[in-house]
Amino acid sequence: MAEGKGTNYAKLALGAGLLAAAAIGVAAFVPRRKLALVAEPLVGLAKLPVAAALTAWAMGLWHDATAPQAPVFDDLRPFDEF
Repeated sequence: MAEGKGTNYAKLALGAGLLAAAAIGVAAFVPRRKLALVAEPLVGLAKLPVAAALTAWAMGLWHDATAPQAPVFDDLRPFDEF
């Protein structure tokens, strides 16, 4: 059976939970000085135009995924329009 193009909220919730767990793990177990040392080059990368383009692309994907869609009726019955 083929899946529709709709949003799978279970996968979305699982992904959000994994991201939250990773963020909490980093905040709890990595010292601030070491985190600042590692994150310093990433701050420079965030200022590049590529980061803005990547953000715009991700927002476009989010817009497409959350756009309202017409209902799909796939009941496989023959048409009664004779």
